Parts: sequence; structure tokens; C-alpha cells
Amino acid sequence: MNTFIKSTAALCALTTTLTAASRPDAHAPIGVMGDHTHGAGEGMLSYRFMTMQMNQIFQGSSSVPANMTSTGYMMTPREMTMDMNMLGFMFAPTDELTLTAMTSYKRNSMVMANAAGAEGMTMKSSGMGDTSIGALYQIHKVKNANAHIGLSLSLPTGATDKKVANAPLAPAIGRDLPYPMQLGSGTLDLSPSITYNHYIDNNWSWGTQAKATIHNSTNDEGYSIGDSANLTGWVSRNLNQNLAINTRFNFNTWSGIQGTQTNGLHNLNPVLSSPADPANSGGHKTDLFIGLNYISDQGLRLAAEIGKTIHQDLNGTQLGSDWTLQLGAQYAW
Repeated sequence: MNTFIKSTAALCALTTTLTAASRPDAHAPIGVMGDHTHGAGEGMLSYRFMTMQMNQIFQGSSSVPANMTSTGYMMTPREMTMDMNMLGFMFAPTDELTLTAMTSYKRNSMVMANAAGAEGMTMKSSGMGDTSIGALYQIHKVKNANAHIGLSLSLPTGATDKKVANAPLAPAIGRDLPYPMQLGSGTLDLSPSITYNHYIDNNWSWGTQAKATIHNSTNDEGYSIGDSANLTGWVSRNLNQNLAINTRFNFNTWSGIQGTQTNGLHNLNPVLSSPADPANSGGHKTDLFIGLNYISDQGLRLAAEIGKTIHQDLNGTQLGSDWTLQLGAQYAW
């Protein structure tokens, strides 16, 4: 009888642990932002590193051989790497309201090829990205499910006037880098979202999030980045009290650049390179991810996620994404 009571107590303790915030799948895969809220007085500090590799040119949904991509342009991209370091902070003044802030440091590299297909210069840019502040508000909470809405404001702390070093056509100060190489939007942007999380016994959970980014104006360079919408969903499986494995799909659609860059003598010339042409912007894509979430007994969370683009349909001629890796560490109190 005593053995039965002890076993029952242990099971109850495990159930309590895995239905609370300490279960490893209490947070979404690390690639999902604003996925959870906190209780009154709680907070979290997070660090994320993301790298994205793009190494193939697309026209619509079809990849194009490298020697066929330069028609009409002096230079076309051969490949691009985008790295981002993100620092985030969350604090909940009440059980329903969680305040958020995030900033980033970016590093971009794009290898260019000339009209004959031979590799030429490598363009690079680095610096602070845009900074966001926002809030998450819990609208639903029961024993095994919760939902919240979010709204964030992106502040234009990322540069939109980065130059090509030692550009031959503008040697004094350099010609402006094309749109994908700039570090921010240059505008105040709104991002509404809604997120739902559902837990199934001690082992399984799933969630989904819909999010949009709205660029409200034209930046000082004379253009506006296209608005975007994102839908993602995930399923997680707890392997034990500390480790969970997850899989996620992500669909993203975005409109093309509106306007043209018009900041003077060294503005972008669409003939010089395909990424400097606004016609080569916008599209949609779908990615599949697999990841791990780990939580220590002291509350430190470590996570990793790697994804592959399985379909993309891009406007004009653009570099398409290939794979993405994201690593993260989160500490809550």
C-alpha cells in the first residue's frame, strides 16, 4: 500500500511539473518569437543566433543556372549569407500582460558575378538592425491551453544607406548597397500577432502563430519595404523532463519594394545589379524545421532549430533561401 501511495505521489509530481512552465515544450521552437507570456513579476532574458544561406537564383518557382541569370544586368548575385545576433527581454507586470523588447546585430555577405558568369566582388555589410518594443496580452487560459495576442513597434535603428566599399563608379564615398544588403527598413513598422498553445498529457504539445509586419511609410532613401504575413505551426514531443524534440512548418509571403532609392548622386541603379532592381523583390516560401528544446533544473533553456526551404515562388530574378539555422539561450526568473 505504501509503495502504491509513493508511486501515485511521484506521478502527480511529474504531472504537475510537465503541465507547468518548466516542461521543456512550454516554449515554442526557438525560431518563433513572442510564443509565450509570463506570470506577474516574472521576466526573461534571451539570446538568439540565426544564419541563413542563399545559394541559388530563382525566377518564379524555378531555379536558374548561374550562367543564365545576368541578362540585362551588369552583375548578379551568386550566393548570400545572412547572420543575425538577437538580444531579447520580457517582463510581465501582471498575469495577463507581458512587455517585450528586442534588438539585433546583423552581418551580410553577397558574392557577385559579372555578365559572363565569372565571380567578381563580394559585398559586405554589418551593424545594428532594427529594434522592436511591444506587448503580449493573454486572452485565454485553461489547464491545457492558452492564447495571446501581440503588438510590437519596430524602431528604425538599422541603417538603410550602407555603401559598397571602393565602388568604381563612386570611389569617393561608395555606391549604396542593394536593398537586401541594408540592415533595416528605415520606417516605423507595426507587427500584430496571435498565438495559441495546446498541451496533450505529459508528452505532446502543439501550437500555431499568425503574424504580419506593416511598413507604414517611405524611408529617407525614398522606398518602402513590402509588407509581410507569416503563418507557422509546430508539434513538440517531450523525451523526458528536460528535453523535447519539435518539428515546425513556416509559410511566409511578402510584397515587393515600393518606390525607388533616390538619395542623390550615389543612389541605386537597377541596371548595375539584379538585387538593386525593385522588380526583383517579393514572393512567398515554405520552410520545414526540426529542433530541440532543453531546460535545466535551474531554469536555463537551450534550443536549436534547423530548417530547409521546400518551396518558393519569387518575383523577378532573386536569390532563393536554402537553409536556416537558429540557436538560442533563455533564462527566466
